[in-house]
Amino acid sequence: MIFIIVLSCSIISEQPRKIYPSQLNIIQKLILDFTPQKCCYSESSQTIFIMEKETNEIHIFKDGKQINIIGGLGFERNNFSKLADITLSPDGSLLALDSFQKTVKKFDSTGKWIAELSLENISEPSLFDISIDETLYIFDDNSCEIFISNNFNEDNLYSFGKFYLTNPSQLILAKNNLIILDEDKTLIFDTFGQFVEELSGNFQFDRLQKYELKKYFIEHQESGKKFAISSNPWKIFMIQNNYCFLLSDNEVWIFSFVYEKL
Repeated sequence: MIFIIVLSCSIISEQPRKIYPSQLNIIQKLILDFTPQKCCYSESSQTIFIMEKETNEIHIFKDGKQINIIGGLGFERNNFSKLADITLSPDGSLLALDSFQKTVKKFDSTGKWIAELSLENISEPSLFDISIDETLYIFDDNSCEIFISNNFNEDNLYSFGKFYLTNPSQLILAKNNLIILDEDKTLIFDTFGQFVEELSGNFQFDRLQKYELKKYFIEHQESGKKFAISSNPWKIFMIQNNYCFLLSDNEVWIFSFVYEKL
């Protein structure tokens, strides 16, 4: 009987403790004179790219200061006819999706044009992201499905999501899953296009932890702990490449979570 008790205690003590977020590690807070629509952060160059809503412009920041603005309406290689989305390539360069021209344009950390990829076989590309092996995931607003295509080949490998998606506003690759915000719900697919889960609300994931965007803060689902409490309502919440982004009408927060074992 004594041996059984000791063994039970040993098993209990060896169980892993849960890891919960304790605080935010702030990378940058920016007050803007324009309304941001999306933000990306390149760790390699410590550069911030912010897409301005309804102007076809991308603002580039470094060390808290704006160093360049690229884009604007036009057909030159540094312009956009309809800037729809931005993300980062695996090497930290900026990728910008032009929905009207059906192209993905690549820029370096200072905003210098590098190259572009044609998406002529997609009717109306409006959202996208890219994996570490340079596979593109592109939402077609016309057919309401996601195409998976290799960065160096215009041929589409396959598509999915046609009967799940209605009006997505955000598409983010999170390790082995696609996190898609579609109106008032979050849809999760694996990277092969298999449906995983549907959640009511705007959810993002970090280290297998689930966070929900509320009006004035984000909430850790399991503990109920609140972070980034603000008097201005948050409009956009993303977790991408291990960094978190919160956007209001004139402000951007970039941060990561600090975790503790409980």
